[in-house]
Amino acid sequence: MERTFSEDEANALLPQLKELLPRLQQAFGTFRETTQDARRRAASNGSSPEAVTERGGDYVQLLAEVTDMGVIVRDPETGLCDFPAVRDGEPVFLCWRLGEERVGFWHPRDTGAAGRQPL
Repeated sequence: MERTFSEDEANALLPQLKELLPRLQQAFGTFRETTQDARRRAASNGSSPEAVTERGGDYVQLLAEVTDMGVIVRDPETGLCDFPAVRDGEPVFLCWRLGEERVGFWHPRDTGAAGRQPL
């Protein structure tokens, strides 16, 4: 069952997210670079699947830590996250991006971050 958050509950997780998301960003960047390198090597028959698996493990582990909190990472590069919530009886997402002081936006579940509206 999906966890839903109040604005206060989402904001209470920000200290943890502010610590985890920079690490997630770094792990994602490393994983992406390793994957691109492995693709280049594979094209020349010099693949390195062990490096991809190792780097991917760091990223997957950090992503799981955030996901286990009930938070959805929408963009690991920018630290864009959604918190499932209910607003006026309708399911929505509270929306926050790393660098923002607090959760200050929401959007309907079918619009994505482009539909962000101030709380």
